[in-house]
Amino acid sequence: MPPAFRFDHVNLHVGSDSPARRLFAEVMGLREGRRPPFPFPGQWLYGDAPVALLHLVQAPTAAGPAVRIGHVAFRSDEPADAVLARLDAAGLDYEVAVVPEDGDVQIFVPLPGGLVIELDTPADPARPAAAYLSRLARRAV
Repeated sequence: MPPAFRFDHVNLHVGSDSPARRLFAEVMGLREGRRPPFPFPGQWLYGDAPVALLHLVQAPTAAGPAVRIGHVAFRSDEPADAVLARLDAAGLDYEVAVVPEDGDVQIFVPLPGGLVIELDTPADPARPAAAYLSRLARRAV
């Protein structure tokens, strides 16, 4: 049996004037912290643990006060290649990204109904990030 994944974060698409921002900061006490330089605007919100619980993405599709779930993420210490092999064996579609600076592999698995599950795994340090992206382009959804 493969090692179990653990909860990592929820990604929310929010408008710039969403009350969700006030809820998370003023009511729940979450604070903005480190975020890799992704090519889109957003904030990572932290509680007491060194893990960003909420990833807020300022999305044009979330105009006004609307909030939409982008994805739910889980993390494993298992190498990305092992997880990708199981996804291929299961016949599941996925998209792959590599986190800027960190090099972690993000595997996005779309499910019926629109929910997307993100599986975060470490990359093999001996492999360049492009190797993951080129190998997996054939399975992109």
